[in-house]
Amino acid sequence: MSFTWLFYLAIAFALVDWYAAWKENRVLLFIAKPATLLFMMLWSIQVTGWQGAMLWIGLGLIFSLGGDVALLFSARWFLVGLASFLLAHIAFIIGLNSPLPGFNFYSLLIAVMVALIAAQVLRAIRPGIVRLPSARLMLPATMAYGAALSIMWLSALLTFFNATWVPATAIWTAVGGCFFFVSDSMLSYDRFMKKIPHGRFWVHVAYHLGIAGILIGAVTNFIK
Repeated sequence: MSFTWLFYLAIAFALVDWYAAWKENRVLLFIAKPATLLFMMLWSIQVTGWQGAMLWIGLGLIFSLGGDVALLFSARWFLVGLASFLLAHIAFIIGLNSPLPGFNFYSLLIAVMVALIAAQVLRAIRPGIVRLPSARLMLPATMAYGAALSIMWLSALLTFFNATWVPATAIWTAVGGCFFFVSDSMLSYDRFMKKIPHGRFWVHVAYHLGIAGILIGAVTNFIK
């Protein structure tokens, strides 16, 4: 694994973003959050050239960057951010399933676990969504996004059953998928149900750990 200066610059901006999120410093947030994804993206291009399945992971990063920028603006941009992250998850799903993993009893158990947890999260946030004036649009959009997020999480976990992934790379990706799911679940609860103390900070930390885990796992796997 080649951790170049671009990767360490991404880490530095992530730390600045976490500080800005804790302090609710909007100026720093507008700089540090997009910069974190930008330098992760540049690092992945530098070490893989986005060849083969890495192209899909790279597209996922591009759409994630678009979602990051949209969510920095007012609530009117929330659906734009949601759509951008939906496309990001679709790209990640394709990349993580290139080629498709094997299917067995354990992968079925994991799929059931993911479905049950995702259903519980949706059940928890649904009352807040239906109270919104835009509920007729927001509810189906959120359900579609939740489905894509859950399939992405499942895809990350199922790299353990993919013959082309070694356990060391699958661990990074699986942990990253878990953090990404936790981040979006916290964001949804904070936005639709009840404000979490320093919610933006916790969401950003989990999100960056999620992106980093998926990216490190994919990079390590696809350049071996």
